Amino acid sequence: MEEGLRRVLVVDQSRVVRSTLAKHLREHYEVREESDGESAWQSLVLDSSIIAVVSGAQLPRLSGLDLLARLRISKLRRLCDIPFLLLISDHETEEDRQLAREKGVTSFITRGMSREKILDRIGRLVNWELALSFADTQTIPSAIPRNAPLKRADEKTCAPILCCTDLPRQLEQVIAEQASTSGMVGVLAFGLDDADKLAARFGKDTLTSIAKRLCQVLRTKIGSSDSIGCDDDSHCLIISPGTSLASCTAFAQRVCRGLANSQVVIAGEPIHLIVSVGIAGIPADSGMGAEELMELARKRLLIAQHAGGNRVVADDATDPGFGFNTEFFNEFMRFYCPDTANVQLGAIGLHLMPLFKALDKEFRFGLPLSEIERSFELRAREERSR
Repeated sequence: MEEGLRRVLVVDQSRVVRSTLAKHLREHYEVREESDGESAWQSLVLDSSIIAVVSGAQLPRLSGLDLLARLRISKLRRLCDIPFLLLISDHETEEDRQLAREKGVTSFITRGMSREKILDRIGRLVNWELALSFADTQTIPSAIPRNAPLKRADEKTCAPILCCTDLPRQLEQVIAEQASTSGMVGVLAFGLDDADKLAARFGKDTLTSIAKRLCQVLRTKIGSSDSIGCDDDSHCLIISPGTSLASCTAFAQRVCRGLANSQVVIAGEPIHLIVSVGIAGIPADSGMGAEELMELARKRLLIAQHAGGNRVVADDATDPGFGFNTEFFNEFMRFYCPDTANVQLGAIGLHLMPLFKALDKEFRFGLPLSEIERSFELRAREERSR
């Protein structure tokens, strides 16, 4: 595997389909091929370098959608939010696509789609080096006015960026429109976990500008039918019509992971922008108006932050604490076994950082948390490039 080249898993019972996709992808990704769902599942569990799945629906042993169901309920974070692109024909109806989205399909690749479109579709889902999008944040202290419009690189493809007063009205319109179609609406509230520290260090106006910059970055990752904006508390809110809870959660987890694995520079100082996310939506939270849904998403954001940060809370039953994670524990315990070559110690360390922070805060150990986290991040980058 070339250094820096990431791996995509292609699953289809047709060798011709697999070979065609591999030909399209191999210049940008290493391709691993499987012909049935069970083999694909084993590959995903054992190979932590896989960053996306392209799969047909009709597979031997385990269907594509059954494979997806296993992934979405996995306790292992890299699996539960992995981008899953479903191979479909031109004859699939919008209703069929919507049902697939409800099951957690991230996007679709039509059989016969051009190489350029396939690479673009996968690239939007796997390119999460978010620090690159914050490359010019050393200019942030000049502060962007609270309601100033933000420039968009491509007005035709980027989602609109709204001011806080427009968000409830937009959400009301989306709820009304979706009532006659899928009935699904997702509301995601993103918040910086160290907002108070950032405000104390750089000022409130700078914190607002950072939140607006986060909106600029995220709007390149969402669909043209979605809306995005900042509220008065420097939260970044996304309104996503026709999106399932599973898809909202997977997207939010990718954002959290992408930022946690990146280091940005603000006013010449290296900073880790760690975020948490609260999610509300319909039909899970039916019977609520626009303001109530937005407030519920913010409430769940606070729950995630109070539980240690860098988390996603999508319902009131979610336990944001340190519940026992069997798959994660098994991967961790492999360190004590003879075959340790593929243990992802950097990823394990990042997974444990909220625990280290909570213990340090409670017992006042005085741990060099920034140094520890930076070491884990460097190792994680090395592991991803192997």
